[in-house]
Amino acid sequence: MQTYFQARTVTRMLPVVLRVSAAVGLLSLSAKLTVILPNTPVPLTFQVLGVLLIGLTLGVREGAASVLGYLAAIALGVPLDANGVGAAAFLRPTAGYLIAFLPAVMIAGLGRGGSLWRVFALNCVAVGVIYLGGWLVMLSFVGDARRAFALGVVPFIAADFGKALLAAALARLVRESRLRWRLW
Repeated sequence: MQTYFQARTVTRMLPVVLRVSAAVGLLSLSAKLTVILPNTPVPLTFQVLGVLLIGLTLGVREGAASVLGYLAAIALGVPLDANGVGAAAFLRPTAGYLIAFLPAVMIAGLGRGGSLWRVFALNCVAVGVIYLGGWLVMLSFVGDARRAFALGVVPFIAADFGKALLAAALARLVRESRLRWRLW
């Protein structure tokens, strides 16, 4: 009897583990798609788009598990961050962005299944949370609030809010396709 329940638990958990693992892979890949911008220590990456899509597709709990898995791998020294430095990423000016991915994915996850504009609004809030985390850590490095904002937020505003809209549109497209084709 106990073996039956153990097998059933593994059968139920396997899809979750696969989704979370795929999301960690997506975050890792999106970190490597970088554009180095002049006059800022922060690279432009596709991680914001990845975080938003993970939240919108997996929801709050699985999205949070995915980001925690990603951050744990980095903390253990796996070079999955944008600069490929592993645990040292938490000692750099960009650490605040990484840490803020956790609340951001949870905020984006609240929009799962919502209307396009609700999802976009939540995505914008999630991006704002990422900026706040990044700005606070950048502030500790540069010591000036305006300079930290100019280095860590301003260069990314247009691109990231574009990613927020793109993520909302993609999530809606995936949801409609899933319903149409009766997938998972």
